[in-house]
This record gives sequence, C-alpha cells and structure tokens, in this order.
Amino acid sequence: MSKRLLIIFITLTGLEFFNFMFLGESFIKLFQVVGVGLLCGIILIQILYKEEDYFPKYFSWPVLLIFIGLFLSMFMAEIGHGQPLQITLISQRFMYYYLAYLALHSLKPSIEDIEKLVLALGLTFAILYLIQFAVYPTILYDVRIVEDRGTVRIFMAGFHFLILAYFMTLSKIFSNFSPIRLIYLLLFASIFILMGTRQIIFSMMLLTILFVLFSDVVKSRVLVFVLMIIAFIPVFVLFQEIFISLVDLSKSQSESFSENVRIRAALFFMTDFFPNKAAYITGNGADSANSHFGYLVQMYKDVYGFYQSDIGLIGDYSKFGAVFIIGVFFILAKIIFGKMSSQYAYIKYFFFSIILTIFTGGGPFAQSDAIMVICMIMYLLDVDRYDRQVEEHEELQTTFEEEKQIAISTTHNL
Repeated sequence: MSKRLLIIFITLTGLEFFNFMFLGESFIKLFQVVGVGLLCGIILIQILYKEEDYFPKYFSWPVLLIFIGLFLSMFMAEIGHGQPLQITLISQRFMYYYLAYLALHSLKPSIEDIEKLVLALGLTFAILYLIQFAVYPTILYDVRIVEDRGTVRIFMAGFHFLILAYFMTLSKIFSNFSPIRLIYLLLFASIFILMGTRQIIFSMMLLTILFVLFSDVVKSRVLVFVLMIIAFIPVFVLFQEIFISLVDLSKSQSESFSENVRIRAALFFMTDFFPNKAAYITGNGADSANSHFGYLVQMYKDVYGFYQSDIGLIGDYSKFGAVFIIGVFFILAKIIFGKMSSQYAYIKYFFFSIILTIFTGGGPFAQSDAIMVICMIMYLLDVDRYDRQVEEHEELQTTFEEEKQIAISTTHNL
C-alpha cells in the first residue's frame, strides 16, 4: 500500500496537482522538487540496499540519451542566452521525471496497479475538465483557458493519461464488455470533442477506426462500425457548434496558410531562436522566468503567440537538442516496432496518437505529466517482456522434460 501511495503522490507532483488556483504556484513548484527528490531517494535506496534483482531495462539507453541532451542544453542556456546553470538546473525540473522509469523498477508495482492508476487519472482529468467547462468564466485552475471554436479550450496537465485510459478502455470493452466501461469511453470521447482541437478529434477518430479494423479483440467489425455510425449522429447534434466552428476555421486557415501561427512559430524556433550553430546540437535549454532568457521567451508568447508547446517535437528540439531527439526516436521505434502481449496492444495506439500530432501539439516527451505516462508504459513493457521470456523458458523446459521422458521410455522398451 505504501508503494502505491508513493507512486500516486509522485505522479500528482508531475501533474502539478492539476494546477488548482488555491494551491498557488510556489506550492506546486515546491512539491515538484519534492517529487523529484523522492524519485532520487528511491533509486539511491535501491542501489545501496539492493535486495532483489532488477527487471531488465529495455529503455535504459534512450533515457540516458535524453539526460545527456538535457545536460548539454544547460550549458547553451548559459553560453548562448546568459541564463546561469543553477537557474536552468531548477527550471528543467519537469524533465527529471524520467527518473520515474528507474524508480518504478525499484518499487516494482504490478501491471494491474499501473493500469488502475492510469484509468483513475484519466477519469479525474475528464471530471475536472467538465467542472471547469461548466463553471467558466470562473477559473479553477492556473492554466491556459481560451473561449474559442465554439467551446472553452482548457489546457490542463494530465491529457495523456486521458488518451491512454481511452485506448486501454477501448481494448478492454471488446474483450470484456461492461456498461461502466462504455460510460468511461463516452466520457473520454466527449472531452476530445470539447477541447475543440481538430488534430485531436480526427486523430482519435482515425485511430479508433484502425483499432476496430486491426485489433484481435474485435470479433464483429461490421456490427461495431454500424454502432459507431449510429452513435455519431447524436454526438454530432450535441456538439454541432464545435464541429461547425472547426470547419470554418479550417477554411479560413487554408486561405492564409503562411499566416498560420504554428508555421511561423516553427520557423522562428528553428532559425532566429538559435544563438549559434552549436545550439543546433545542444538545444537552447529550458528557460526560466528568473532570467532575461525567460523574459524573452515569454515575450515571444505574449506579443507573437509563439509557444514552443504548440509545435510539438520542434519545440522540444529547440530546448534540448539533437541527442534528446535521438533518444525520443529510440523510444518510439522500440515501442512501435517492438513485440508485446496482445492485451497491451492499446499502447501502440497511444503512441500512434503522439506520432499524428508530433509536430502540432504539446510535445509529450518534455512535459512532466506526459513523461510519467511514458515511464509507466516503458516499465509495463519491460515487465511484459520479462514475463514472456519466463513463459517461453518454462515452455522450453516443459518440452525438454517431455522429450526426455519419451527418450527414457523408448530406451526401456528397447
């Protein structure tokens, strides 16, 4: 129980406690530092008092590359932008949540516990989102909230828990249907629509269709498609203002492609933002509000609408450089092309959703809440890989014993 509570608390610090206004920015920052300190403590205790063997860590090298990229970017923040190392060390605290991968190996929670936590946080995100949506313009969370596209767009931490919980529930509802899972699924889908983001809505629709087409757990694909079409009619009626606003937005942006703020932001952060050629390798580092560098980055947001968080992996690259990106692609390749048990195939669809929005959404590999999701997935796949190897070994051992008995019986008969 203590391990579970520890994992929950650390995860909540990565989620910044959902940025409730009454908590205050200082409290959230403090507990992020506490969360990182706990991760370091767990790893240190495991090293000093190693009581059990570790599971093999299949993602060790990609995580190491990410930390190398993080380390190099600190020096460019000082050399190229005049931000002292000690300030950068604190400002990039959200990246230290990659230590959760090692800490989970030390704590060794069960896969069932990880999945329960993912579902619980996905539901929590959805409920909190609906509450903020309902009480707007009263503001409950210290996050970016915009009334736009026929809806209220709320940029809360924890969105990637929602996506993973959606695909996990989608997988389980076909293998073991229950009304409560259907309610969860509809709740998650409603949040995707309320967010009013085309890339999210259409990528989730596409991936849901692909899941139905290719998943082994779906038995009657024709029936499922008929039900999906029938279900879409009331969904469209319920959210028609949002859909119409998105269509109008698409038309206006197609007529002025060069004026798209994401395009201009990407061009800026890939060119003028870099102080020298070396920065293209090291990145520019994480900015801080306590430095002139941070002041400039905030000015780019306020004056030009240029957000590194709006251009996905390009924004992450501008911060942490080429080595970091190599580590990210290693993680993606290992998961997309790697083997896993069929009951965890939903994980691939989670990463497909990341790939579809990799240059147009918030970069999940440089957000503490999403990093916690990724670390949980990497740990889960390590456990699954280990379990499959044990099963294969036991099957081989059983086959060997059977063949041995047959050989002995044959020898006795002779």
